[in-house]
Amino acid sequence: MSASLITVPYCVPYYAQIASPWLANAFFEKGLNRALDPHWGESGAYTLEEYLYWTNRACGAACVKMAVEALGGERQPLIEWARRGVRLGGYLSEKRPDGSRAERGWLHTALSELIRRAGFFAEARPLTLKEFLAILAGGGMIIASVSHEIGTNRTITQRGGHLVLVFGAWVEENDVAALVLHNPSGRTPALQVAAQIPAERFATAYTGRGIAIRSN
Repeated sequence: MSASLITVPYCVPYYAQIASPWLANAFFEKGLNRALDPHWGESGAYTLEEYLYWTNRACGAACVKMAVEALGGERQPLIEWARRGVRLGGYLSEKRPDGSRAERGWLHTALSELIRRAGFFAEARPLTLKEFLAILAGGGMIIASVSHEIGTNRTITQRGGHLVLVFGAWVEENDVAALVLHNPSGRTPALQVAAQIPAERFATAYTGRGIAIRSN
């Protein structure tokens, strides 16, 4: 039996959590100084320091920006979405005595609230891959909690810590064969825009928690 594609009936724009997505591999894998990003000012950051802070943390803001714009909502710079999330208490990061930070990341409830305030439905809850299909078939999307490793070619070693926007799925014999998603920190173009991730690999990286999104 051939695979069939379930996807949303509208265009979903792509935004990375860095201002120059083509430099993702150099920044995240090779250690290139992110202060060298030539387009950092387009992120909406007030200062280079603010931009640098969010380069490792803006996945949730990027997913909200993509989802809201896909549904026809307001267009705001990436870092403005991050600021709004922070004002809701939505990003948890604690500074340790040695100056390092203990990162807990984005709260799904706060990201959901950002989307609702933009005028759309959003609900944070446990979601199975089977439930993804029903959401997608109804014209919805899912912000899913996965490992950042899903945007690399490495073996998945952990679950969670990163967010991606799922807007399609390949289905074979009523089972999910692959997910179609935008990854804000994908290392290569194929792992950034409409990345097709096999279901087994996705499941290994996925925490089982997500945000169901749709227009009202």
